[in-house]
Amino acid sequence: MPEGNPTVQSQYAKQVDADVERNSREQEHIRSEAAALQAQLEALQKDHELLVSLQATLGTPPVKQAKAAKTATVPRARRTKTSTDTDKRPRKTAKPKTEAKANKTAPPLRELVVAVLARHQEPRSAAEVAQELAQTHPERTQSVTVVRNALEASVAKNQSERSKQQKSVYYSTIKKESAAEEPAAARSTVDA
Repeated sequence: MPEGNPTVQSQYAKQVDADVERNSREQEHIRSEAAALQAQLEALQKDHELLVSLQATLGTPPVKQAKAAKTATVPRARRTKTSTDTDKRPRKTAKPKTEAKANKTAPPLRELVVAVLARHQEPRSAAEVAQELAQTHPERTQSVTVVRNALEASVAKNQSERSKQQKSVYYSTIKKESAAEEPAAARSTVDA
């Protein structure tokens, strides 16, 4: 073995030891700051409760406080992961809106989108359709992206068609004549 290896290894070991020590000191410093901020927050919350009770005693109207300020806490210190630390937290799944469940008699968005397109002779953009839906159905709030997805679903089901003009995409209903011609054309190619 060359003589330089033990000195390089010892230099790395010294550097790692110094880094570990510096990291430990910094963690302790941050913990002490977090504890001081937590104590300061608790003192402010007690003062607030006292002031609110004084305000109620004096009969002055209370000032609304933001909800986030009531529940503000200092987060816990992160723990370091080890190779044996395999506990995974389950992801939160999006819960369906209760309003959508309650209104089961409302037509699907795809049908509303096709109806909007049918009222107009010229093609419409997704933003225009979304705007008209917001005016005709104010109880249903959809973003332009959701309306675009419904438009694309109607295209997939041959209820409407998509056309591109430069960088813009427009949608229109399929005309009855063209819808009747397509199956006839398909039959003629099968017969031949």
